[in-house]
Amino acid sequence: MPVGPSHYFIRKVASMALTGFFREVHVIGEENVPKEGPVIVCCTHHNMMIDPAVLSSTVAYGRPLHYWAKASLFKNPIARKILLASGVIPVDRGSHDNQKLFAGTFEALAHGDAVALFPEGTSYTLPRIVQVKDGASWSALEYLKWIHQGGKNTNKGQELVVVPAGITYTDKSKYRSSAVIEYGPPIHLTDLKQNFLSDSEAETRAAVKSLTHAIEKAMIELTVNAPNWEALLAARTARDLLFESWRGVPLDSFKDVYQTLVDAFSTPWDSDPEFVSLKRSLITYHSLLKSTHLTNGELSHLPLSKSRKSSSEPVPPRLSTILPLLRESIAVLIRLPLFLVPLMINVPIYWMTRWVGEKAAVDEESVAQSKIVVGLVLFLVIHSFWFWVIWIFLAITPIGALIAAVSVWALATYHRRLIDDNYIRAKRLLSAYRVLVGVWGPQRWDLSLSTLTQYTTTQPPPENPFLKLPDSVKKALVRSSSSPIAPTLSTTGAAAAVSDAPTSAPKIKRSQRPPSRKLIRHLLRARADAIRRLAAFIRKIDDPSVRVCASGFMAKTFNPDPNGALQSLFDQAPGGTNAIQTVSGGVEAELNPTGWRSGKEVIAYLRGKGAHVGRILREGEGGEQAFQWDAVSSEGELSSPGSPDDQIRIKQEEVEWVVPGSK
Repeated sequence: MPVGPSHYFIRKVASMALTGFFREVHVIGEENVPKEGPVIVCCTHHNMMIDPAVLSSTVAYGRPLHYWAKASLFKNPIARKILLASGVIPVDRGSHDNQKLFAGTFEALAHGDAVALFPEGTSYTLPRIVQVKDGASWSALEYLKWIHQGGKNTNKGQELVVVPAGITYTDKSKYRSSAVIEYGPPIHLTDLKQNFLSDSEAETRAAVKSLTHAIEKAMIELTVNAPNWEALLAARTARDLLFESWRGVPLDSFKDVYQTLVDAFSTPWDSDPEFVSLKRSLITYHSLLKSTHLTNGELSHLPLSKSRKSSSEPVPPRLSTILPLLRESIAVLIRLPLFLVPLMINVPIYWMTRWVGEKAAVDEESVAQSKIVVGLVLFLVIHSFWFWVIWIFLAITPIGALIAAVSVWALATYHRRLIDDNYIRAKRLLSAYRVLVGVWGPQRWDLSLSTLTQYTTTQPPPENPFLKLPDSVKKALVRSSSSPIAPTLSTTGAAAAVSDAPTSAPKIKRSQRPPSRKLIRHLLRARADAIRRLAAFIRKIDDPSVRVCASGFMAKTFNPDPNGALQSLFDQAPGGTNAIQTVSGGVEAELNPTGWRSGKEVIAYLRGKGAHVGRILREGEGGEQAFQWDAVSSEGELSSPGSPDDQIRIKQEEVEWVVPGSK
């Protein structure tokens, strides 16, 4: 089932669009994709149209990939011709006959082609894979049945294999982030074929479920999966603190490093108040970063910690914020002359994609897709315009057309080569400016604790209507260690327990976000608090006797049992007799950690991957008595946002953050 020129054209355009949006699309496991023969690639699906673009642009040997589309799109003769030439396979979902349903798939596989499927059924944003449907398994096994019954096979009898793939985005909606796609070892169907061809319907369905389970297991091992949002966000913030940002993590190890931290924050130590406070502190810092549109990477490059009077005072002196701003201003100005021309040409793209991203921010699934589509269209329009300008200037001659085309191509390449460094420098300059304004501003600018609460929490994304999840799964995903009975992320903020605070934080529209100057002091204190608590946590687990949770495949890799079986997790967990909880329905039980690693080995592993453990320990000196988010009103009444005492009230809107015992 050969594809036409339109397939290669679409793939080239998709590759160009990805190059413009992502800093890098890193590929792992290319050798697992056969060079020829029938293949079904089963990939994770968490970023709408970006996923098939990444898949088609990175598959080994440039193999064309066929995708499914509903049969109704093929009714128009012209559309049908274009879609078929592009490699799209019609699927009539209303058919109850699998042989008819998968007829197009059989034809492609019989020619030795590759078919790409997304077994999750829909694109969604959740901390883990929550469903893997049977469609891919049915299509693979039904193909074997079709061949067995005499179906025409023109691929020289080559074996069909299923290749799992997982895509991990460093920040899927952010411009100049990166993506990692990993292809897993092929899944062979020989052992399942006999059971599927059995006359017993039970054995047939069991074979399908077995293959679905194998696909599901492989996809989980190729991606980052957390039991709930709390563990994922805490791990993400800890990762950024340890590596300064995602850019500090080698992309070859990005998934394993991230999963290691997720597993650590999934360890059942919720009876330990210090561990719970650490997770709260990390999520508070993450939420304030989002609210101020800053990143830890930008703050890490401002030498603010070195200028603090003491480790107990997280806000730097005012004068110390001037030098970073001057330094970053000079760095930007030095680079500006070389970047000015491509900057001016691409300003409309920057502005429009930012605007589109803000409009689509409510639906995270469509943010990157919207940015890339709008950016690609504007790129083609703007560069076509400059092609005509140059060509007309050269008197519309054939040689002029060639010079114009080369000039436009060179300009686009030049922009792509310089954008990363200039973009990072511009972000650092903006961060230095915001910190200076926030630190120099009067304290009356700072938000009060009662107002701050809504900005120290992170709301889960809206529910995907195409995901039919049991209530037990939904509750497990938003479970909070501080309130396991009534799970909500709003309880994880530093000020969540203040009296009169709502049980669930209201969703705040972007237009209601306060100026960053009102949050800067809170942000810097939150960062210092997170670093201190993280340093104390590192000291605590950096011990060979401490056991830290590990996902099954991570435990097999880093702590294999001599007999080949996973060792038991926590006969008695440190600090108590907690057992890892599982939830019913689907794959949840398998996603919870099922093994363990030595805490000392985990810290050594992170150090080996480039984590700045020493810096965190130095900045977090005194971390055993970490900074607490306490406030004193102007009347001197102590108020602790993290305290469970519901009788504590904030009598004044004007509050000052202090270290306990300093007043």
